[in-house]
Amino acid sequence: MKQRLNFFLAAALSWIAFMIFIRFAFSIYQYSQTSLLSFGEIILSFIYGLYHDVSITGYILMLTGLILSLSITLPGTKLKVPFRILYTLLMLVSLTIAVPNFELFRNWGFHADGTILSYLKTPKEAAASTATSTYILLLGIYIAMFTISFKLFNRFLIKKLDAIIPTKLKFLPVMLLITASMIIPIRGGLGIAPMNVGFVYHSSNTYANLLAVNPIWNFSYSLKKLNKNNRLKLIPDEEAKIRFQDMIASQTIDQDTLLTSKSPNVIIIVLESFTSTIIEELGGKKGVTPNIHALSDEGIMFTNFYGIGDRTKIGLVGVFSGFPSLPQKPVIEYQKKIQQLPSICKTLKKQGYNSKFYYGGDLHFASINSYLSNIGFDNTVSMDDFPSELNTSKWGVHDEFLFDRMYHDIKLEKQPFFKACLTLSSHEPFNVPMKTAIQGKDENSLFMNAAYYTDKCLGEFIGKLKRLPSWDNTLVVLLADHGVRYVGNYVPNDPNKYKTPMLWLGGCLKQKGLKIDKYGCQPDLATTLLPQMGIDASDFTIGKNLLNKSQKGFAYFTYNNGYGYVNSDESLVFDLNSNKWKTEINKYKDAQTILQYLDYSFFKL
Repeated sequence: MKQRLNFFLAAALSWIAFMIFIRFAFSIYQYSQTSLLSFGEIILSFIYGLYHDVSITGYILMLTGLILSLSITLPGTKLKVPFRILYTLLMLVSLTIAVPNFELFRNWGFHADGTILSYLKTPKEAAASTATSTYILLLGIYIAMFTISFKLFNRFLIKKLDAIIPTKLKFLPVMLLITASMIIPIRGGLGIAPMNVGFVYHSSNTYANLLAVNPIWNFSYSLKKLNKNNRLKLIPDEEAKIRFQDMIASQTIDQDTLLTSKSPNVIIIVLESFTSTIIEELGGKKGVTPNIHALSDEGIMFTNFYGIGDRTKIGLVGVFSGFPSLPQKPVIEYQKKIQQLPSICKTLKKQGYNSKFYYGGDLHFASINSYLSNIGFDNTVSMDDFPSELNTSKWGVHDEFLFDRMYHDIKLEKQPFFKACLTLSSHEPFNVPMKTAIQGKDENSLFMNAAYYTDKCLGEFIGKLKRLPSWDNTLVVLLADHGVRYVGNYVPNDPNKYKTPMLWLGGCLKQKGLKIDKYGCQPDLATTLLPQMGIDASDFTIGKNLLNKSQKGFAYFTYNNGYGYVNSDESLVFDLNSNKWKTEINKYKDAQTILQYLDYSFFKL
């Protein structure tokens, strides 16, 4: 019996060491971010991370104890093959989760969870964000970590089975009791609250907390929560509804009139990843988007505008349907819900508009095609509608060809028309068909160079539109699908990550060079645009009119594990892992109202 207990203890120490090894390799890979931490913070993160390491090890020890119990009358030599197979499989599964997470975290800013399963429907597009060299690097890391772990497990753990001798059956209850006791480390102790992500949160520094999270435990935990309808409970729903109506209510429609026509042609251009950090008018770097810089003097720039998430599939629903997604719950993935969503397209169709959506990639990616169909677009153009020789990007057809196709169609259109497009060239891996304009091989430079290319294509497109007779009756709305971490190196809960441009252009604008500083976000587009056209926007229950002077200005966003709220006075973040506000605040009535109302509206739909 003693030898079995010794093996059980050795297995516990070995698997905890394996989990620490994974987190250590993760921190090395993320050096550019983790270098922001002090040595003391890194050590503290590894200590707190033991909660998750021990918890996931508890599951493995349950299997270990069960095998040791069922084979109690057998010598250890008979157990070498079963344990070698079991531990090898567990190592392979663990590294299959952990190693890709190195790169996913670098791009997303949070650990891989169950939401990535939705991308497996379109693996080619999901893989397009990453360069081939990165896949080779990750494969090398995977092989190296497995080889090292496999040899160490065999040398220091599996060999201990040789010392195990057959044990009397009277010791079986003891072994089973020890096995059952693993529920204690699994759930994090004897307290009421079971193990959760917040157990390892110990710092106000986001990276310190994320370094403490065990990626295998996190992925497994997220799968359990994937289909649960966990409601936010900041204030009662009824109170949130009343407060929200008060926030967006206005006694009169006191709005500026910006359009010369009630039936303009409408073109919405959604720019991939166009963050404020590359827009000079928003305090971003100069020279990255010179065409937007020049065009801002000809149009109306909304200077405090935010994306509501960090994924295209979240931003598109915000732009066209004025509806939010919740953390880990993109509404686009709920077929029943998207069938009930309002949309700018549906509303304009009732006014006699025809519509078409353009994208140079695969619209099946992330359920976008299903969404566009449900919200009423008459036609869509995707990569399959272009000559195959133009399909030179990992994502599909580059932006210059996308804009050429849209311009060709606009020339032939009868008025009024509604067109929308989503660009793709400024998406990773940032390979664009242009002589390099912004030098540098680092990620930020590559991103800015790709954005420069899209800006160049956009400028040429707008220039051609201006020469068409329809220009005088056309409104072009430029805005981003989401913000990104690039250039600013923002963490997921930093409101600056979500700040993006919105610029209105066109011959039908009464004013030019105007700056609107009211705080707003993507769901405010429909409720701002439609009233300018004399169209009822009451179907869009969450957005506000950014041109209505009597309404409050605010923006909100969601990220993987939390919500954010921004206005002219404060920016607040509510973290779902710790179930706390991340900022010490005295006033958060409006923030509570907005977040609770978003949650209520999502689950009611």
